[in-house]
Amino acid sequence: MVYFRASPILSMTTHKVYSTHFDSELDSVISIWKGYSTSIQFREGTEEMLGIIESNRTQKVLVDLKEMVLIGKDDQEWMDRSFLPSAIEKGMKIVAVVQPDYYFNKVAVESIVYKINQQLLTVNFFKTIEDARVWLKNEK
Repeated sequence: MVYFRASPILSMTTHKVYSTHFDSELDSVISIWKGYSTSIQFREGTEEMLGIIESNRTQKVLVDLKEMVLIGKDDQEWMDRSFLPSAIEKGMKIVAVVQPDYYFNKVAVESIVYKINQQLLTVNFFKTIEDARVWLKNEK
């Protein structure tokens, strides 16, 4: 009998650190991140979110970053130059962010949000996903 053991590298690349779905009650995309994501995983997850925004014609997003470890510098720049302009163009107007517990990720997220044109995109920070959901439910 032959046994195969998954390589640690293979396991790491196939491990999904995010989940993203459309919540029809909130008319919002919900994206939940946990742990450390590679740049590939981060961009894959945000592009998945973009596809859901477009296919559901929603303007609202809830991003739970509470347990996300860090958004790297290159990915912060990519968000600023590529992802956010594209998401805004496709209709994203309102974002509820559950703040990260990890200090350096909190600083990274605030740095990204600080650069956003507040005329084009409203972003609000929350301690819990429940508070973010309540706020989104009341936003039109």
